[in-house]
Amino acid sequence: MPPTAATVGELRASGHVHTSVRAEIRGNLLAALRAGLDPWPGIRGFESTVVPQLERALIAGHDIVLLGERGQGKTRLMRTLVGLLDEWSPVIDGSEIGEHPFEPITAASLRRAAALGDDLPVSWRRREERYVEKLATPDTSVADLIGDVDPMKVAEGRALGDPETIHFGLVPRGHRGIVAINELPDLAERIQVAMLNVMEERDIQIRGYVLRLPLDVLVVATANPEDYTNRGRIITPLKDRFGAEIRTHYPTELADEIAVIRQEAALVADVPDHLVEILARFTRALRESAAGDPRSAAGPARGPPAQRGERSVRDRGRGDRRCLGPAPCRTSG
Repeated sequence: MPPTAATVGELRASGHVHTSVRAEIRGNLLAALRAGLDPWPGIRGFESTVVPQLERALIAGHDIVLLGERGQGKTRLMRTLVGLLDEWSPVIDGSEIGEHPFEPITAASLRRAAALGDDLPVSWRRREERYVEKLATPDTSVADLIGDVDPMKVAEGRALGDPETIHFGLVPRGHRGIVAINELPDLAERIQVAMLNVMEERDIQIRGYVLRLPLDVLVVATANPEDYTNRGRIITPLKDRFGAEIRTHYPTELADEIAVIRQEAALVADVPDHLVEILARFTRALRESAAGDPRSAAGPARGPPAQRGERSVRDRGRGDRRCLGPAPCRTSG
């Protein structure tokens, strides 16, 4: 059940303290680790490679890009971040972007807060409602991610420059939560440019209007290596705004491979353990076979970067830094 505070006054009297989403995630992660709990349920084979890097990035408050091939669990790992948010979070009742009652940021909420004071109504959101995920596609527009002018609001008589004529996109609606973008390189480069201000200055620009909205979001993205799909790339300025680039991999141990199959397969019959092991061994053999297509999920596998003798993305390319995979970097320096 959600807490009972229904106004700002009641919320303040309850002793509630407002924190940023990064501080909230950091605190809940550290609390789970101190209590010996697993913050990553269902994640197999990443315990000594990916998970430590991810935990360090979250403690440091970084935006994160997960780099890896199909079927390596990037999306599942990204979705487990929801469990690090508080179960219930207060918002201004009726707010379009879920503003905290102590920190309204839109013109409409600021006006209501000034008029109502401690009587400003409060509602509560579950942690799942604070996670926004978008599958990037070539036809994704700036309006989808950031927002656009709403012609209906203009038709009601508001001035075109009125900030209340804006219909917010997915990123502002993820305010005080996690914004996840699957397959980030599939976004057209001009759409990626729209993310620059969101990730650095934390404001948004729509059709020439700059709205100084101090968005509180954690941005997490997934991407395939450039040499793996050749469908696109993350532009260098956007890549630089991610504080952590973490490489995923297929399970390195047979036991983890079997556990993943048991966990993810929708088996309609009772399959004996020895058959699952045969399937796991066959899958691993396909990945290691030189006859496989390296651009498919069944092609030759690439293990963790440390096992492949690779350097990190930041160490390998200091010029144009276009590489996001094991192929040699193409640098302009």
